[in-house]
Amino acid sequence: MKDLRKTRVLQALLIVAAVLLGGCAGPPPQPTAGDPARTPTDYSVAAHWLANPAGRGDKEVDVFFLYPTCCFGTAPVCMADDPAMHTEAAKVRDAHAGIFRSANFYAPFYLQLSLDHISGLGNMPHVDAAIRAIPLVDCQNAFQYYLEHYNHGRPIIFAAHSQGTIIARHLLLWIKDAHPEVVKRTIAAYLIGFAITPEYLAQSGLGFAEQRDDTGVIISYNTESPAATASPFVDLLPGGIAINPINWKRDATYASKQESLGSRIRFGDGPAVDRPHFADARLNARRGTVQTTAPVKAGEPWPPGVLHRFDYDLFWYDLRKNVEDRIEAWQAQ
Repeated sequence: MKDLRKTRVLQALLIVAAVLLGGCAGPPPQPTAGDPARTPTDYSVAAHWLANPAGRGDKEVDVFFLYPTCCFGTAPVCMADDPAMHTEAAKVRDAHAGIFRSANFYAPFYLQLSLDHISGLGNMPHVDAAIRAIPLVDCQNAFQYYLEHYNHGRPIIFAAHSQGTIIARHLLLWIKDAHPEVVKRTIAAYLIGFAITPEYLAQSGLGFAEQRDDTGVIISYNTESPAATASPFVDLLPGGIAINPINWKRDATYASKQESLGSRIRFGDGPAVDRPHFADARLNARRGTVQTTAPVKAGEPWPPGVLHRFDYDLFWYDLRKNVEDRIEAWQAQ
């Protein structure tokens, strides 16, 4: 296990080095056209949904959520019915679905790239190509099925983390072309845990959030300690922008932990624990990140100071209130 963790640390650092040094080594072999991982997932099967209230949703708004990397095996891809991925994705759902309690929560299982595979791709063009080839196709099919059978014209919130956010970036561009009416009823897109750039915004049809209750916007940030100097979630795609998830400002105005509505932290596989006034936040415009002095440590395999796994946890109650604020603002329009 220690050797595997060391390997993942090295892979993450190699990603950063490849980007910063302009490396462009060829990507690892992709699954071939005959590979089972190319078989689209059937979303009429209830077991292929991590969360699906179907006709039981009683809220006026939906959320469509793509979970982060939960595929940790040696194979390059986890199938949508992979039991180990299901277990890890369920932990994410249990930890984060409550943030979106004001909406009907939909989340598909999808063909996902493994951590080792995506960490070895080397640069952003290779990552994007791998995402478009496999996970994106599944998520397009899932969204199409959701739209035809469950949405019924309700406004939508998109939410994602990490690999889910990389997929969501591409999914929203596809939606803009395939379903432009959906863009018009998008309340917000919480694309957290991977950089969002001005160049992407220009293509997306959405703006970037400027305050706590604007709508039709993207909310994004990556969390770091002040000591962080390298992060694959930032350095793979330089020029990212962010918003402070406590005071909802785009400048460097400091938000103290007393201003925070509270964190909900998962330590290992234990239950989430509420921590009132636990995290502070300040934007680092140079890195396009949110920095916090909250007493949590970067976990392997990420470089020191990268608080990726805590992106939602540290600002859990601030995010829940923000979802409510943006829904209320949408309904008031």
